[in-house]
Amino acid sequence: MKLFRGIAMGAALAMTAVVAAPAFADKKAETYVEANTNAVLKVLNDKSLGDDGRRAKFNEAMHKFANVRAIARRVLGQYGRNFPDGDAKFETYYKTFEVYALAVYEVQLDQFRGEAIKVTGSTDLDPRRSQVATMIKNSSTGKNTKVVWDVLQSTDGTNYRVRDVGIDLGGAVLWLASDQQAQFEALLDRNNGKIEPLVARINAMIAEMDAKKKAGQTITPTIHKN
Repeated sequence: MKLFRGIAMGAALAMTAVVAAPAFADKKAETYVEANTNAVLKVLNDKSLGDDGRRAKFNEAMHKFANVRAIARRVLGQYGRNFPDGDAKFETYYKTFEVYALAVYEVQLDQFRGEAIKVTGSTDLDPRRSQVATMIKNSSTGKNTKVVWDVLQSTDGTNYRVRDVGIDLGGAVLWLASDQQAQFEALLDRNNGKIEPLVARINAMIAEMDAKKKAGQTITPTIHKN
């Protein structure tokens, strides 16, 4: 299963939910997404940084932008409640997922190096949660890519954090966390809820991504073995 392709039915349902929700256009959420995404792209564009320095700054920026720990827990689905914060097994899983998730974000956003993002609108799903639609144009290909950011406002209303990101690939928006949850849960189901096989598989995916990157190949990370 691919993170950003396949599961078309799930993506269609997600888009139906977006269309059905009232559109109040949360301008603060839009401003937050635009500013932070462009800050991330600026890091990717910084030619003065070496690979290690660029990755460190990219990871720092993404942690400010997205709640990676919350995403890591959410993709465990029903099994998330089995691993409270501080649980040693969860912390091992989280550290592994963090490396993987940030690598996936970097791969997806790196294709837009040199470009800026444009907010095209937003939809409020509830008083604290919005989905902000953006467009990134790749000048080398002339193609526009739609990226949707699922954003949650803090309880005190002073900040926002991204809880999921979806990329439109040919008309279907596929979500990193939402789609991945079904994949992770399926693997946990097959292993009676044991998290160690999931950690092993994520580590294997990281190794696959690194090998393809070194070989200059297209990276399409998978959760299942072929």
